[in-house]
Amino acid sequence: MEEVQLVLYRAEGEDEFQPTGKAVCTLCLTLLAATHGNHVGRHVLERCKKRKVVTDDQTGEEVPAKQRKITEYNNKKLSAIQLKKITEASSKFCLRSGKSFNFVSSEPVEKLIFDVINAITPGFTNDTIQQLPTRTTIQAYSERYARELVSKAFELVKPQMENHLNIVIDHGKLVNNYLSIYGSFLNDEFKLQIVPLGFTPALEGKSIAETVKLLTRRFEEFGIPEEQVLKCYITADGALSGLKNHFEKYVRCVNHSLNLVAERAVNPLEDDKKKFTQAELEILRNVAATMRNAEKVSNAIRTNWKMCETMSKLPALCIQTRWLIGLKCVTDVFELSDEIQSNFGLLSSIGRTAFSQFAASDFKTARTIVVFFDKILHFNKMFQTQQSVSLHLVLPLYKILEVRWKRYQTFNFKAVDNDEDDLDMDVLDTEVLTCLAKAGLIALEHYIKEFDDIHYAAVLLSPRTKEMKAFATDDILRAKRFVRSVMPTERTAPQEARPARTIDAVQTLYELVGDRRTSSEGVSDELEKFLNEKVEWNASESVEVYWLKKKDVFPALFAAAKKVFATLPSESICETSFSTAALHLDKRRARLHCQKAELVVLGAQLASKYPDWI
Repeated sequence: MEEVQLVLYRAEGEDEFQPTGKAVCTLCLTLLAATHGNHVGRHVLERCKKRKVVTDDQTGEEVPAKQRKITEYNNKKLSAIQLKKITEASSKFCLRSGKSFNFVSSEPVEKLIFDVINAITPGFTNDTIQQLPTRTTIQAYSERYARELVSKAFELVKPQMENHLNIVIDHGKLVNNYLSIYGSFLNDEFKLQIVPLGFTPALEGKSIAETVKLLTRRFEEFGIPEEQVLKCYITADGALSGLKNHFEKYVRCVNHSLNLVAERAVNPLEDDKKKFTQAELEILRNVAATMRNAEKVSNAIRTNWKMCETMSKLPALCIQTRWLIGLKCVTDVFELSDEIQSNFGLLSSIGRTAFSQFAASDFKTARTIVVFFDKILHFNKMFQTQQSVSLHLVLPLYKILEVRWKRYQTFNFKAVDNDEDDLDMDVLDTEVLTCLAKAGLIALEHYIKEFDDIHYAAVLLSPRTKEMKAFATDDILRAKRFVRSVMPTERTAPQEARPARTIDAVQTLYELVGDRRTSSEGVSDELEKFLNEKVEWNASESVEVYWLKKKDVFPALFAAAKKVFATLPSESICETSFSTAALHLDKRRARLHCQKAELVVLGAQLASKYPDWI
């Protein structure tokens, strides 16, 4: 082609030219690859700007580019400052709402922004929409804001690293494996603060060693040394119990423990099945069958759009990894039984059969299951919310379950708590109730051993349960030892200046060899004074309010309480981050690199929790 010529070169001292593998356009001097393909033809016919000008000059027509420039000067456009403000606002909206970048840069949102702009300053045309920021621009701004938010979060927890920070972690999968990290502490007002600190990719695995490495590396990125991180208390599930060999204290997640207690009350461990008769095992199998029927009914309702329209609410959808959700499914199906019966014909054949078996004997078995597990469901939800200090409620809950189930086992169905009514045995199955109580007590005895000294210390430091009447003497001593171990060894009250006195030889001798009152004895006195202090049982104040009032009365004990009550009993808050992450990320979230996904999720969590930071 005459329009394109090959580029040759000749080395110094040589006579022949050598090919370079490049070609050049003779008009615009653009270098092209001298290979087979239609890229050369496309350049000559379409892309060469010089050739277009020559062609237009030869035909005598006006250049279209000049017409576009005149039109552009006539149209009203957004200034650079206005575009920057719109981009920043869109990025902040992404973080605060959790909406995807594709949503914020979609056509409906762009038209919404255009209408708002025209409502404030009229005169803009549809060409203004082309100026609005693209998806990549909004994502870049959002990532910058997210980095600033994460830095502020670590600045917030840095002062708490020395004594009061509790780390909460959980592994999960969302396209890739991630480690969700939270930090909890009590502020100066003794209010629980829970801060998202990481949604870190766990690409190397979920072993104990890799988990510790990820945690320490995450904190070291923000200037917190590994030694301080390993001194923190850590809350995790049973699969990460090996963390107790690395951190100062490992706290077993109470929600996982309650899940196992409830599951083993229906499906005992193989070693525990030897303690049951065949008739009792058959009763437990019938209970499990009732729960499976509830699951089938729930699936039949959720897969039938006509049933979904008629129901006041949808029953819980069972999943294999959380046994208590199956229990919630039984409760929902039982509560919706009247609505299901009125629309029985809309169910599938599997759903009708399952509901008929579920409703056998006038719902006696189902009603018994709901009554037996109501406390577990209630407190499981309470521990998941983590709205306030709750570590001191873990062991009392297990003690209440123990007392309650022992009464059921002896056919004593009177209410344990004052706010409960006696059980109506005409609508309950006595055999099912006593059999569940027997299996539940065996499971309770096994899983209560997984709780550590800090749980007993939390009960001791709660003003309403400090007498620990439901606990053995060894448990009380265990709690006192732990409290003394976390109390400051030095007296926090200022020392008064000693008055001047004359030197006495006898007094000097006593000072040298006599018994001395150590500072730890003064600290122990605070614990004894606290235990001997009378507390009104009907007092409505919370643990937080009580200790805030006693800050100056028991300064050393206050420091210990702040460390103990800052510990979360559950890591469920980390589990919720995976469900919210699925909403925060784009539908095609595999396109995001795992590091960018971390910024999206963590930035959205922090922006929604601390809106004044952004």
